Amino acid sequence: MAAEVATARDQPVSVHRALKLVRRNLLAYKHFWIAFVSGFFEPFFYLVAVGFGVGQFIDDVSFVGAQIEYATFLAPGLLAASTLNGAIFDGFFTPFFKLNWMKTYDGIVTTPVSIPDIAVGEVVWATIRGTIYGTGFLAVMLSLGLIHSPWALLGIPAVMLSAGALSAGAMILTGFTKQISSLEKVMTLIVFPLFLFSGTFFPVSLYPRVLQPVVQATPLYHAATLLRSLTTGEVSPATLGHVAYLAGMLILAGAIAIRLMRRRLVS
Repeated sequence: MAAEVATARDQPVSVHRALKLVRRNLLAYKHFWIAFVSGFFEPFFYLVAVGFGVGQFIDDVSFVGAQIEYATFLAPGLLAASTLNGAIFDGFFTPFFKLNWMKTYDGIVTTPVSIPDIAVGEVVWATIRGTIYGTGFLAVMLSLGLIHSPWALLGIPAVMLSAGALSAGAMILTGFTKQISSLEKVMTLIVFPLFLFSGTFFPVSLYPRVLQPVVQATPLYHAATLLRSLTTGEVSPATLGHVAYLAGMLILAGAIAIRLMRRRLVS
């Protein structure tokens, strides 16, 4: 029996088995739907308060050579932040408690579902949540007149890619984090700085020159800039660079997350 369990743990990823975990999460959230939708509102409140409130006192902002209104600049950044919310909630917080407190995965790996299936299933579920947040935020942007280009039709695929990359990164945090006291450190040292300093609220060109490459290396910067390019119509070859960065992060971070989860669950 032990040998069978060990074999199941080491099986390669199966889409069918990974989707079983997605279905489990969907059934669980049927009873906690308010927790599911709550992550949408924080970026929306920032948009209303900062974009249309403070934004009235801010001149147009330069973006890849074009001058755009501040609310138009801010909204795609907050759109990217809404996908980050979904990634953090279901790519980090929920898996952390399943792994360290509820021991949910210890039971799952005794079934045919393997450790790679668990990691991939959680990333897929977090991607779905981030995509739902992002799609809702795109609808808000459209209703407020903050979308200015037909390129925005590619916004949903871009949101999905951004959510997937950020969710895979969040699963890496899950693999590293063992103590509940570390949750605050992750939020303070990683999530909040990403939210505040990834070109979300103002152009990267306003940072000190020495810090600009650091900001441009963050995944949320690439997500925000990609979505900003699509919603404003300022699309260029550099836009493909943002796509490549996020796609590469999704693949690499996903592989690392599987390795870390295997180490945590086998040891």
